[in-house]
Amino acid sequence: MILKKYIILVFLNFGQEVFGFRCDRRPYGTTTQSSAPDGRFKLVVEGADESYIPDQLYTVKITETDNESRFIEFMISAEGDMKSDPGNPRRMLVLFPGELRPQSFFSAKFSSRCLYSVEHAMSSPKSFVEVYWQAPPSGNGCVTLRAMVVERQDLWYEDGSPLSLRLCEDMHQPDDVTPQLNHDCDICDEAKYELTFTGIWSRHTHPRFYPENDWIPRYSDLVGASHATDYILWAPGTLVSEGFREFAEHANGSKLEGEIREKIGDGVRTLIKGKGHGYRKMSNPTYAFFRTDKTNHLFTVAVAIHPSPDWFLGVTRFELCQEDKTWLQERELNLYPWDAGTDSGVSYESANIETFPQDAVSRVQTSSYDKNSPFYEMDIKDLNPFGKLHIKLIRTYQKKCEEEETTQEAETSTAEPGTTEAGEGEEKEAENEKTEENEDKGEPESPSRYQNTDLASGHSTEDCPLSQWQEWSPCDGVCEKGKIVGYKWRERYHLVDGIPVEKYDPDMDPSSIKEVPRFCKNHYEDFERAECEDECPDNEKENNLTDEEEEQFVNDAYGVKMRSTNINETPEVPRDPEPNTTSLDSDLRWVEENIPTSTLPLLDSDEEIINTKFEVSKMQ
Repeated sequence: MILKKYIILVFLNFGQEVFGFRCDRRPYGTTTQSSAPDGRFKLVVEGADESYIPDQLYTVKITETDNESRFIEFMISAEGDMKSDPGNPRRMLVLFPGELRPQSFFSAKFSSRCLYSVEHAMSSPKSFVEVYWQAPPSGNGCVTLRAMVVERQDLWYEDGSPLSLRLCEDMHQPDDVTPQLNHDCDICDEAKYELTFTGIWSRHTHPRFYPENDWIPRYSDLVGASHATDYILWAPGTLVSEGFREFAEHANGSKLEGEIREKIGDGVRTLIKGKGHGYRKMSNPTYAFFRTDKTNHLFTVAVAIHPSPDWFLGVTRFELCQEDKTWLQERELNLYPWDAGTDSGVSYESANIETFPQDAVSRVQTSSYDKNSPFYEMDIKDLNPFGKLHIKLIRTYQKKCEEEETTQEAETSTAEPGTTEAGEGEEKEAENEKTEENEDKGEPESPSRYQNTDLASGHSTEDCPLSQWQEWSPCDGVCEKGKIVGYKWRERYHLVDGIPVEKYDPDMDPSSIKEVPRFCKNHYEDFERAECEDECPDNEKENNLTDEEEEQFVNDAYGVKMRSTNINETPEVPRDPEPNTTSLDSDLRWVEENIPTSTLPLLDSDEEIINTKFEVSKMQ
């Protein structure tokens, strides 16, 4: 029994050595033991104090502290935390510590004797050295970074406070990371929300490799859904659908919208849709509305960035049902880019490079090694958001819980039919239904799940009053064969304090011009254009002259008879060609008969006459 316990202890100790990757980091060829660090060399992680941001790229540095000391060799290692295997508690597992890699292969290389380590490429005196450390993904706990420094062949240091750092995961995640879900939402009332997306991406906020042509960048339509907990439109670690691929790569949401519509009633309640903006309107807000209930209390939205390989903004599976049984009132989120995992381009205007096999959704590499990336060596803490998403509760709709309805039905079934109490109850219930219908009618119309919710074709409301539509303009187009095929248009005006705004009035004082709320401008159209077909006006019919009338018109205008061939004449039988002189004489005779001599210049010689005859013959 004692022997068995001893073997287990040795196994656990051996397992810690193996799984902890504590390799031999002594300098090559040395026979001496390491000395205790004396503070002249230290290990630094730039941009990190005592914590790291998952997947962030950091620069790890060994440097001297006294401006004199030099070292000739080094090694830097990353070690992850250990935890017991859930399937076998006696087995220890090591968490991933991230990846170390050289900044320059002239100064450092991957270690061949230690995992997750880099070491010197050549033995030469140096005051500092820098390498990259890609922090591990979220959920890997703490990481210990250790440095070994060789001052000379028989004097070297390792571990200790200046040469070891322990960093733990920073739990302060970006705003657009999925919050904890409430699987027991127990709110009977339904809710109506307004989403406002405002773009921030611009040449001023994100100058590195921003597209040169200002009219190219744009945001796609805002596309998403309110849905139940078992529905996933997109999420980190999952593969996107074909519709989402087209949306992320080409900013085209048509196919994605179709995929969402197919799930309405089967995990999806409302299709969320808002109008995208481009050149000169990138910072204009986009609005959308949606409904939620106790089953469909999450929402997911996305906005594609164009141009980009497959990058998009958004939130996924965002929880609106709070634990205190109330709906979330208001929240504003900063949005950072996500990678759909379908294209391997590194910059906004990279060529299409299909990712094969397809990768899972992940955060865009915001601290890339690639100098062609807009996020080269950039800390996510220093990255400006690409957009903001504002979530606001508009109103709630009182609904009875299923349990209450079941109880009421049971009580009603026990009452005698036709009693006064039952009749009064039915009348009150009918009145409540009518009241609720009237309240719904008084609200701005809830956007249909089958249509664009951003633009209301619509009617004037109390918040956004509008004048009546003006009369249609005449049909504008080209008159052909007695008909005009073209377009007609009409307009109306936003009213502010009862005054039509933006309507031309030469007598209006410029200082009294009112401003229309941006919400109304984005939601209510004030201009319409439609195809039309109409008969040509009489004056245009008069202008449609026949060939003979047109010839006579030219003759009258220029005082010259135009020589032409009537296409309706019966063609003559071909004859043998006459000599050129006869044709030339005939042409000259025609000129003399039809062109007044006053219009011809005076001729001074026979040579000029011959030249004139030749030029006239070329004109015919």
